[in-house]
Amino acid sequence: MKAEEYINLGYQRLLTFEAPDGGFSLYGDPPGDIFLSAYGLMEIHDMAQVFPVDEALIARTAEWLMSQQNADGTWSTSDYRVGGQTFAATAYTVWSLNEAGYGDDARAQKGLGYVKEYVGKAQAPYELALAANALVAAEPQGQATLEVLDRLAAMAKEDDGAFYWEGGIESFMGAGGQQNSIETTALVAYAFIKADAHPDLANGALTYLVRNKDSFGTWSTTQATILSLKALIASTKAGAEKTSATVQVSLNGEEVAPIEVSAANYDVVQLVTFTDKPVEGDNTVRIAVEGEGNPSTGSGPALMYQVSTEYWLPWDAVPVEAPEKELITINVAYDRTELAMNDTVIVDVEVNLNVEGVANMAIVDLGIPPGFSVVAEDLDNRVQRDLDKPADYTGVRIKRYEITGRQIIVYVENLTYGEPLTFSYRLLARYPISAQAPASTAYDYYNPDVSSVAQPQVMVVSE
Repeated sequence: MKAEEYINLGYQRLLTFEAPDGGFSLYGDPPGDIFLSAYGLMEIHDMAQVFPVDEALIARTAEWLMSQQNADGTWSTSDYRVGGQTFAATAYTVWSLNEAGYGDDARAQKGLGYVKEYVGKAQAPYELALAANALVAAEPQGQATLEVLDRLAAMAKEDDGAFYWEGGIESFMGAGGQQNSIETTALVAYAFIKADAHPDLANGALTYLVRNKDSFGTWSTTQATILSLKALIASTKAGAEKTSATVQVSLNGEEVAPIEVSAANYDVVQLVTFTDKPVEGDNTVRIAVEGEGNPSTGSGPALMYQVSTEYWLPWDAVPVEAPEKELITINVAYDRTELAMNDTVIVDVEVNLNVEGVANMAIVDLGIPPGFSVVAEDLDNRVQRDLDKPADYTGVRIKRYEITGRQIIVYVENLTYGEPLTFSYRLLARYPISAQAPASTAYDYYNPDVSSVAQPQVMVVSE
């Protein structure tokens, strides 16, 4: 029921990003975006396998995509994503249309023909991985498909028994560095698995993905997480009918009830926690597997697991990055920290990108002190001023913001080196309280290693 609730909420939220002129865009504003619309089509199609989805929405999105096709069978995008490369846009769109069941349409076939004709000229592993998935979805055993899979196999890089692929170009959502490698590796793994090709490399790619999963069970960004999960789920379906195992987990000798894994629940995440008493020093986690699913015996599909820990530190014990080494910095200043009920405090924010280049989508997460409410008027005015800038404006601006119970989430476009983002807002003191505000952070959404934290501020409100 909880999963269905999340799917329903996600579906309703997704509908708000459909642009009035068709397709999907980052904030639901026109015009629709080729990459995001192709992504949305795959997302809705996948959702339809487990949840009631309006079939007209799928048909409408597919038709809009095909209506954007150029005369030569390509799709183009002029924005920052993968440098506006026509080949990448075409490969991704063809993949999306085939996944959603529109591969037989003449327009999809024309796009496929372009991919097959020009795939030999593609060099970056990321665009080759997109092409591979388009070809696998359309012709899993075709000559062009097998050739591009072999090319990708030759590009694999080994890391202690795991295999990964560097993207070579930014991903369509702007990821570079480690996040780009995760996206590209997941794409390659998915293509290998769906084509039943290069199983050793596919397994090595899955090992790389599992090793790079964070403590929250995700891969830091939406796209890296979605693609990694697609690859992992595709892999678990192979031989799942043979799964029959008992898993015993213990911490320092303390065991929990055994977990039974079968063909009926092999793809369900089983969560084991040890939170009833604190642990310190050296600890031993033991995971024992008996039956079909033990990788040491090679029987059945291997079960995957992750061990994560969580702990708290006082702020004065948190390591602080030297300012000159921070790739991005955030400074949050309150004009006062002691005030009376119904008084307002002005908060000044400054965010700087400290390396040459542009963070196409930066997130500023501002902590709200307990007992305070946000005066939304200030942020509304700032967003409107930025929206009123000329259509060809490419500088930094606030695109939108959201307020939750404990934070303000600000979405920033084009945070540019040498062009700081500055803005102010007010907080209203509603209750007498002495409390610490949550920390504030700023980070490049598609490259979360580029981040900074502003330590929390203690606020005192008198009656």
